[in-house]
Amino acid sequence: MIAIKKVTDGALQAQLDDAKNTNRESVYREGPVYAQIKEDFHGKCYLCEDDEATSINIEHFEPHKGNLEKKYDWENLFYSCGHCNNLKGDRFWPLLNCTNPNDQVWECIELRFIPFPKADVEIIAHPSDGKEEKCKNTVDLLRKTIGGKGTTRMKRDEANALRRKILRVYKDMAERIADSDEAGIKKSVADSAPFAGLQRWTLKNEHPDLFEKIFGTSD
Repeated sequence: MIAIKKVTDGALQAQLDDAKNTNRESVYREGPVYAQIKEDFHGKCYLCEDDEATSINIEHFEPHKGNLEKKYDWENLFYSCGHCNNLKGDRFWPLLNCTNPNDQVWECIELRFIPFPKADVEIIAHPSDGKEEKCKNTVDLLRKTIGGKGTTRMKRDEANALRRKILRVYKDMAERIADSDEAGIKKSVADSAPFAGLQRWTLKNEHPDLFEKIFGTSD
């Protein structure tokens, strides 16, 4: 996960308010509301960071449970893949909010990719003061969505497919590092890159000098 800068647009909230009167969910599944959400989240699921999801959801970060104010709140609408949203449901709350800079989502959740003997991801919590519950819940969710832990066989298969995608991206960045391709490395860890959060942790842990050169610090 990485921090996301979500625009504040009163015109979009006005459209949502209008749709709220008739509970018209299509308002955030098409048109300018959907387009802006997709742009803000770089066309990636905010949880797993897959940018090639075949099932896309506009999900409610805080479960609305029928509350129309929360259901049509611009700040509560996030871009998600169907795999992650299905596992999240309303079972994980509270969570770290990637659109809230104070939650420091990248710093709080370390993702360590283990390419061999089979692609796996270790997810480690580094909670800041007061964020312990949010961090634990977010880590528990990611262990299901990315790791497939404690899920059905179908969901484990989906998580396995996701990790195979991560492996390809991991290998691409490894080649760029071997070639001293600094521009390519920066592309691998850019906000818009798939699995950017994991790639940044890989760079920080395995190539701290490169991480410091790109981001300014290895701390």
